[in-house]
Amino acid sequence: MRSRPSSSRAAVPVARLLAAVACLATAVALVLPLLTGGDWLRQLFDTPEPVLAPSFGLVGALLVGVPAARRLGWLLLAVGLSAAAYVLATSWSTATGGATAADWLRSWAWVPAFLLVTTVLPQVLPFGVPLPGRWRLPWAAALALTLVTTAGLALPGGPRTPFAVPGFAPVLAVGVLTALVSLGVRVRRGGPDERRQLGWAGYGVAIAVATTFLAPWWGVALGVLAVPAGLAVAALRYRLYAIDALVARTLAGAVLFGLTALVYAAVAGWAGALLGARSGAAPFVAAFAVALAFQPARTQVERGVERLLYGGRRDPYALLTRLDEALRSAGTPREALREGAAVVAGGLGLAGVAVEAGPPGAVRTREQAGEVDDDAERIPLVLHGEPVGTLLVAGRRRHPADVRLVHDLAGRLAAAAYAERAAAELRDSRERLLEAREEERRRLRRDLHDGLGPQLSAVVMTLDTAASALRRGDGERAGVLVTAASTHAADAVVDVRRLVHGLRPPALDDLGLVGALRAGVPVGAEGGPRVVVEGVGDLDDLPAAVEVAAFRIAQEAVHNAVRHARAGQVLVRVAGRDDDVEVDVVDDGVGLPEQRTAGVGLASMRERAAELGGHCEVTDGSPGTRVRAVLPRQRRS
Repeated sequence: MRSRPSSSRAAVPVARLLAAVACLATAVALVLPLLTGGDWLRQLFDTPEPVLAPSFGLVGALLVGVPAARRLGWLLLAVGLSAAAYVLATSWSTATGGATAADWLRSWAWVPAFLLVTTVLPQVLPFGVPLPGRWRLPWAAALALTLVTTAGLALPGGPRTPFAVPGFAPVLAVGVLTALVSLGVRVRRGGPDERRQLGWAGYGVAIAVATTFLAPWWGVALGVLAVPAGLAVAALRYRLYAIDALVARTLAGAVLFGLTALVYAAVAGWAGALLGARSGAAPFVAAFAVALAFQPARTQVERGVERLLYGGRRDPYALLTRLDEALRSAGTPREALREGAAVVAGGLGLAGVAVEAGPPGAVRTREQAGEVDDDAERIPLVLHGEPVGTLLVAGRRRHPADVRLVHDLAGRLAAAAYAERAAAELRDSRERLLEAREEERRRLRRDLHDGLGPQLSAVVMTLDTAASALRRGDGERAGVLVTAASTHAADAVVDVRRLVHGLRPPALDDLGLVGALRAGVPVGAEGGPRVVVEGVGDLDDLPAAVEVAAFRIAQEAVHNAVRHARAGQVLVRVAGRDDDVEVDVVDDGVGLPEQRTAGVGLASMRERAAELGGHCEVTDGSPGTRVRAVLPRQRRS
């Protein structure tokens, strides 16, 4: 029992050594034609093995260190070593003019890699173990096919290619189809998480198998890279093997190795053609070019791999910085929402992101990037304890680190949503103010035309008739008409007072702000709360607009407390300061409901304050409710 951990630890350095051998053999195979002055380096890339050997070898060595995937790691290592042996044998055979040993190794070394990838690998994903029961039979048959075919080609006098053997092609087709069906059965039997994991790994294997038979040489070379890439995405996106950094570094190393080999081969071929096939300077020119390009390429490859596999969570600070810059550079709050949604969607690789400004059920503005459906996750945007909007996130299931980062980004977007909601409310307030002014003008015109106008006309007409009666000497008739004219004039005075009261409460001129509040609120009404009005500071000589706004806001707040708060006491405090006037209305009632919507009264108070450049806020006093308005004052000179 105690020997297994030690043997497992010993397997890791062995696997790393074998992966290094595969990479070294591939590198030697690429350098050998340059040293010998051959012009056949391009022919070496007519097959996928130069890419297959390092990529499968590195990923296999990595998975050998993961207990759950050790068997799969050894299988991938076998593929990498087989491909490396073929590449080295091909290069050696060509460089030496067809050496017997190299030519013999070249004839069969590719077979294990080919058959293991096409017939065995799909059956053992993702942990290297086939399905139980009768599915072990096709797995064993695929292994037997690999061994028998390899041995048949390696024996003296055997065929040069397995496809020359009658019946091999149909057997291979059955083996490939059976392997893919086995993979499909495993996906169907798995749970949601396992299906996502197998999806990426299975796609990689399916692409590799399809390109092996259908694509040209360069397509096959790219197709085989889909296997390690699919395993890497499954491991990082869906925690297939519970490894993160190792897979990212391995994938980056494999890509970098392939790019380095391609650059080396291209530069060496160009230098050889330019300097002459016999010149020994071509390898040095190629090595110099690789040295110059290596560090920039390494940086870009690592960034690209991290962006592909991790999204924005690998460097959350950079994503937060980009979001802050987008919000600051936006010209309007609405543009800030649009740019912010684009940054979040692009940074995390999401299908779509939408930002709604406004509380649930009362959305004022919606901006989105990408496609957002009804199944999108909804994240509340909260600022100062108040819901100001919603962030909608659509797309694939995200890594837990992505979820945490999205909530951090939501905090930044909440400020933009609040600003957009405030801007929308200000626009609506201005529109309502203009409408209210027009309505007020229409009302005044109607009242003057229909009420005061006819009354004054009646006074004039009655007095004209009385004057005519006096000229005729009918004093009694004239007296009756003058009395009627006086009555009409008194009615006109009442209408004028009514119009004036609608424009500005007369109590403000007669009693001042504090006195008007004390006279206009239900102080100590039976069955209602006790209302206390206090005035402190300089409240004299206030601008008329500030005085009326303070009176109306306090009056509305007290009426709300009396009607809804079930309070025992309401304290109204008006404080005059150097630069502003503060109106504070506090009750000891039940407080604000959990789900509240701004009614007409609350909106009216906020609009009155905003019209003067101030603000009004309603908060939970625990217990009770507090309405606080700050109105800027302009002192008269």
